[in-house]
Amino acid sequence: MASSCDDVIVARIPSDVIQYNILPRLPYKSLSRFKSICKKWHHLISHDIIFAREQSCYGSPISFGYVYQHKESINFIPIDIPGELNVYIAGSSFFSLPIGVECIRIIAIVNGLLLLFLQRKSDEQNDSICSINHPDAIGEFYYVWNSVTKEGYVIPRNDHPYWFVGLAFDPSITPACYKLVNLIQQRKGLHGEFSFDVYSSRTRKWAMSNHKVLIHQGGRAPWNIFCAGRIMSWACNPYALWFDVDKDVAGYTLLPQNETLGSQHVLGATNDGIFTSTQLLQNNAMTIWMMSKDGDWVKKAHLESVGVSSEFKLLVSLPFTGGDRIYMEMLSYSMRKRVLVCYNMNTQEMTIISEMKGHWPPSKCLYIDYNRIARLGSFDITEC
Repeated sequence: MASSCDDVIVARIPSDVIQYNILPRLPYKSLSRFKSICKKWHHLISHDIIFAREQSCYGSPISFGYVYQHKESINFIPIDIPGELNVYIAGSSFFSLPIGVECIRIIAIVNGLLLLFLQRKSDEQNDSICSINHPDAIGEFYYVWNSVTKEGYVIPRNDHPYWFVGLAFDPSITPACYKLVNLIQQRKGLHGEFSFDVYSSRTRKWAMSNHKVLIHQGGRAPWNIFCAGRIMSWACNPYALWFDVDKDVAGYTLLPQNETLGSQHVLGATNDGIFTSTQLLQNNAMTIWMMSKDGDWVKKAHLESVGVSSEFKLLVSLPFTGGDRIYMEMLSYSMRKRVLVCYNMNTQEMTIISEMKGHWPPSKCLYIDYNRIARLGSFDITEC
């Protein structure tokens, strides 16, 4: 007669089901712990593209969203899309500004690091109680905040104008170091010569790159900068300049063109690192472009006219990050009102997500992905 243990049937869940159907549904805090189980799971959660794509479909209600300036803090608008748009609004602040300073502009969010352009308040009382005690925190200055460690760093000043600074940080390559790059232009007749002043958190010094880019004079818009990992791009119509801080290489590409006058480009990138450009045209029309592996621009979609509520007069597209949805801001200057909206390119439906209150004129609204930060893990930045 068989023993009782012989009658036990053990059901095993296939490893691919665990890895691609169960783990991606877990919140990012749990995933951070699972990364330490074995090297295979660490690589899966940190670097596997299929896992990242599955995880983005099953995020928690605060898996990703947008941050924007709100009075004395930076607010977070979380968005959950498990197939269709389900909106969850949290009232908590993402980040409170240091005492005695005010934010002029949010510049970039790159892999969990937030770059801000701050200004020390001018009255004597705030000057004496300012929580940032740093010799470079005088007047206007750049400030980097680490969303994982909750630490902030004042960026030393340099001798060049501050309007075209971007942030680069790729923890998979240099986990303990981030860099800032300031784009500097000199006119050479009908051309513009662009050089790159690079700041390293490891040395806390600015150093000029040996690489320069010479192009026909283009139109730059202050703050029209997109930062993704180790590469940053500046819109300089009809070109996009780029700089790779890891390889110390610079170049430019011709932006996709349209015969319609008055168009502008909003640079972006997908989670897979594909370069994108949203071309804003007249009468609320827009074209979404994605760069192929060969470096050519491929048209993803053209929207002849995006419907805007009658109370809003201006539509501003945010950087396109992939998928079938475009996130935008609708503005009403007469009402001093701005809202975050989502446009579904398949159904042509516009959904209002939330009103962004508290700061006028409007500041930059930036995308942040908590799940991506979890995959990268916590990082310990080197600051000398």
